[in-house]
Amino acid sequence: MRTDINSIQDRNYKIQYSSVFGEAWNLYTKVLGVGALAVVIYGLASYLVARVIGQITGFSFVEKELEERLMGVSDFNVMVYEMQDFYMENMNVFISTSLISSLIMLLSFPLAGGFMLVCREMDKNGVFNIGTLFEGFKPQYWGRLMVLAIVYFVISKIATMFFILPGIYIWVAAVIACPIVMFTNANGIEALTTSVKLVHKNWFTVFQILFVASLIGVAGYLLCVVGRIVTYPLVLVTVYMLYKHMVGFPDNEIEKIGHS
Repeated sequence: MRTDINSIQDRNYKIQYSSVFGEAWNLYTKVLGVGALAVVIYGLASYLVARVIGQITGFSFVEKELEERLMGVSDFNVMVYEMQDFYMENMNVFISTSLISSLIMLLSFPLAGGFMLVCREMDKNGVFNIGTLFEGFKPQYWGRLMVLAIVYFVISKIATMFFILPGIYIWVAAVIACPIVMFTNANGIEALTTSVKLVHKNWFTVFQILFVASLIGVAGYLLCVVGRIVTYPLVLVTVYMLYKHMVGFPDNEIEKIGHS
């Protein structure tokens, strides 16, 4: 494992916006259905967990109280004052709920990991097994993905505290950490550090590719829920394609899916 990771970290590669995004778009049209399913599952799970957290922290009751206080208020200045005063009074509830809710992102890593395997199956064989989407929940992947998710969560929060730019840097630099976990034997920390070292060599090019894919994803948010379901899988496919162009695959690696 150590030799493999070292060889990956030392890899020199070239990526071009047109080739990566062009191949990503072609693959996206083939795996859109299963990608949309992953987004729906994550969305429902996130909603349910958020509701439970809201009940535990009292956020749900606080929301109702705010609605009652603003009911009948038509003056904008009065509304702003009431909201500021209310948020200051309930700061602890909002902070705790926000931090705990942010941890819901951990649920996305196993699904994203499984989707990476779906992309590989379709990319190499032209077909995929729907069950592959849930491979990330298997023991051989789950633990490593959770370590990656927790470490990334902490680092990204700290980076964002030091202004927006460090947060953007780590968002881009960590982009292929998830597929590194899924396609190698790297643990979560190794996957993250390897991703950072690789992406750093061509950070701005990777940023451009992710930025375009993310713009399409944001457009989905602006359209409606259906728009998000349809567009977000493109971001995930782009991540897979970045890994393919930056790291690559051995000829027989697809045989290991589900048997690691």
